[in-house]
Amino acid sequence: MIRAFGKTPVLHIPSISFARGPQSFTASQTAYPAMERGFKRLAARSALMAGEGDALILDRAIDPEYAALLRAAGCGAASHIVPSTSHGQCLSDDALACQTTLEFISSWDGPVELYMPSRADQSLLRAAGKSIPEQAPDVAELLNDKIFFVRTMEDLGLPQIEAFTGCADAVAARLDRDSGGPVIVRSSRGVGGAATWVADGAGERLALKKLVEKRQGEIFVLQKYIPHIMSPNVQLYAGEDSLCLLGISLQLIEGKTRHAGNLFGGGGEDAGLDETLTRQAAIIAREAHTMGYRGLVGVDFIVTAGGEVFAVEINARHNTSTHALWFANRLANGDPFLPIASGRASYRRWPCRHGAIPAMEWMRRLGNAAFNPATGEGILPYDCGSDYLEGVVIGRDGEQRIRLEAAGEKAAQT
Repeated sequence: MIRAFGKTPVLHIPSISFARGPQSFTASQTAYPAMERGFKRLAARSALMAGEGDALILDRAIDPEYAALLRAAGCGAASHIVPSTSHGQCLSDDALACQTTLEFISSWDGPVELYMPSRADQSLLRAAGKSIPEQAPDVAELLNDKIFFVRTMEDLGLPQIEAFTGCADAVAARLDRDSGGPVIVRSSRGVGGAATWVADGAGERLALKKLVEKRQGEIFVLQKYIPHIMSPNVQLYAGEDSLCLLGISLQLIEGKTRHAGNLFGGGGEDAGLDETLTRQAAIIAREAHTMGYRGLVGVDFIVTAGGEVFAVEINARHNTSTHALWFANRLANGDPFLPIASGRASYRRWPCRHGAIPAMEWMRRLGNAAFNPATGEGILPYDCGSDYLEGVVIGRDGEQRIRLEAAGEKAAQT
């Protein structure tokens, strides 16, 4: 199932577009436009994925010093294209409105890598004379839908957690009369852990009931909250004629649902667990491929103390840790689809006391823990205007990775 990605230069279009934006997150109609602007800034993370001969569309120019650092590591892209306008809802809208960018895409002869297939991407590629499966954006939206996920698990016969699906009033009524144990509620349109709530006890249930009642017009999934010992993620790539594994990671969760990073390498020494995760994820990814989807498929799982494995979510897009995993694989093995050795690398996201800090300033603050392209070790920060210190951590082994993570956390708090 693993193959080389190929040596042909790729055009990266890291645009992010949600058809039902505010409802996909816990954001109001007035607050969501600011989130859209933030999504454009996140496009800079794709500089870690772009190979040294690739091209990359971004919302702003990359810091030359940071670009030089990336190229010393064999990535960062040879060409950076910044559309002349920034008034669209997403990066693809901006590219469509810029004649120079549109002409560049039209002249590109190699493959195109989409961060998240959307109608905006479809319009852009069609205007540039590029082909794209007509149903791809709709398939991506379906795969990201939590109700469709529950039905898909049933159809595929995979292990699943019993679920109740219904409108706001129906789920609120269930919360009101079933008081046994903790529950988790997800909006069908929620993305990446957003619009997901856990409640335990009468007070939390009442608060969640009131919250759900306010979100009229949405459909929800209500499930018992299953205690688990780990939350793995499997990332695969559905190509035209093949299915490729990027890797397995263990998600680092703080509190009940807050994502703080990923440890790459799967279940460690538990080869049986890795085989189960990969097998179930491949079944799901093949189903997505059959539906016409092409691109990154991330599948989130939970593993219970008793060894039960449940898939809990599909992400039909590059997820938060894809950039770090892609980079770590390429750095270690020369190919993003040859997974790095277990425990050597991670994606981390540490709260920062001082707000957004440029990547090269983080490099200086990290000192000896900063990424060194000569050794291929250290912490490589993202340069995307985040209020966190986030990026990829690579050690020569697991022990060094742990020491680097401690240095990163200290730097974020200083």
